[in-house]
Amino acid sequence: MKIPAYSTIRVILEEGIGLLELNSPPSNAMNMEFFREFGYAMSFISLHEEFRALIICGHGRHYSSGADVPVLLKEINEHAETDQTGKLLNIPGFLSKNYESFLLLESLSIPVISAIRGVCLGSALELALFIHFRLCGEEAVFGLPEASFNLAPGLGGIYKLCSLSGQAFALERVLKGSTFNSEDALKHGIVDKVVPKKVLIPAAYDFARQVMQDFRVEKRRLYVKKYLS
Repeated sequence: MKIPAYSTIRVILEEGIGLLELNSPPSNAMNMEFFREFGYAMSFISLHEEFRALIICGHGRHYSSGADVPVLLKEINEHAETDQTGKLLNIPGFLSKNYESFLLLESLSIPVISAIRGVCLGSALELALFIHFRLCGEEAVFGLPEASFNLAPGLGGIYKLCSLSGQAFALERVLKGSTFNSEDALKHGIVDKVVPKKVLIPAAYDFARQVMQDFRVEKRRLYVKKYLS
């Protein structure tokens, strides 16, 4: 099996465990090419049984600063349909495709583990929220800052965050666009474990080896309690 080469992500496979690395340093911002390539990678991984687990992380110091806002606004302005008052009539097609790639990720029958260090903001946090398990470094910073740009999270982040942390915590963070740290993320069920950043990737690999033999999505809490508590 030959894994395709991408310009914004890197995918490798070793002993059944895939590593998908967001690879646009220093902040691994998500542009339109990233979302296209991520969708292609998800389709490729879903079709190859050689992948028995998947870890998603960022290259370097950060997971990702999220969508490239100027590019995102340009794409929305070019593709959104509005009426005479400026009211949005539909969701731009590229946003729907991005959301579909996140849904495909969530539906994978193999365990998917997010290893988060540095910043994990906006679309990057939305991506992480669709992943089965989330580990993070002690210094990790999370947030959905879209309100700061007169936007709203567009890839399911509000629903996902509410379902994990409860509406009060989630809506305050969304409406204020404020960030929160790893301690709050663990306290509110947004991540499953916090570890020193130097051992984050090895910890993700160790966990993948433990759960990939008999993985079932419905047993998620059991795996967390057994291996990550």
